[in-house]
Amino acid sequence: MNIVNYDETNLTDDPGKQNVLCCRGSKSVENIIDSSKSSTSVMMTITAAGQLLPPYVIYKSVHLYPAWIEGGPDGTMYNRTKSGWFDGPAFEDWFDRILLPYFRNLPGKKILIGDNLASHTSMHVLECCQNYNIQFNSTHLLQPLDVAYFAPMKKQWRKILLEWKMRNRGCIVKSECPKLLKKAIDSIENSENNIKSGFKACGIVPLNANVVLNRILPDIDPIMDISEGEVHWVQTLK
Repeated sequence: MNIVNYDETNLTDDPGKQNVLCCRGSKSVENIIDSSKSSTSVMMTITAAGQLLPPYVIYKSVHLYPAWIEGGPDGTMYNRTKSGWFDGPAFEDWFDRILLPYFRNLPGKKILIGDNLASHTSMHVLECCQNYNIQFNSTHLLQPLDVAYFAPMKKQWRKILLEWKMRNRGCIVKSECPKLLKKAIDSIENSENNIKSGFKACGIVPLNANVVLNRILPDIDPIMDISEGEVHWVQTLK
């Protein structure tokens, strides 16, 4: 199954709201904790076989310092942009350093599923896809990462971030991000099954055309029409 899904997410400095014990009748209960609106962008990549490829981390900075790239998940790549988000050069770097090394070892046709952001498409990427027999599908509607992986990942991130803030004062520093990211990823239970269930829920693996069409065209009810030995897809309005 040479099918890969990538998607970009952000890890914030805010662990979110927490459940607390307080006196009955309390009208306002606050948890005083240092946090900021800053976030770190991470490109995650998964395969239909249930494998998680190394993350690719983007910092908002002009420079990239050695302390910011230590202690993360094995194989993690790091970069920086002025905005803190992926731009064209950063996406091409992810494509060359994370995706191509994986796809080069696979025979036959490869399928890449990602979002449709303009910064994620370039002549370099398209030429590489042609050279390495990669079919590039851009859509925000069929994203296994959104369906089954990002939610448990961010749940663990908020938990580990809160634990860090309870032991340290101030906002999270970039040198701590790789180590906390590794803890968050390592603590996700049944990671392989979650990834596989994401591809299944999107109707990608195993292929389920009804699921795919329902996600792409939610107001259309697809049915199979088998006639004269051939299968046809008939769309009827709900």
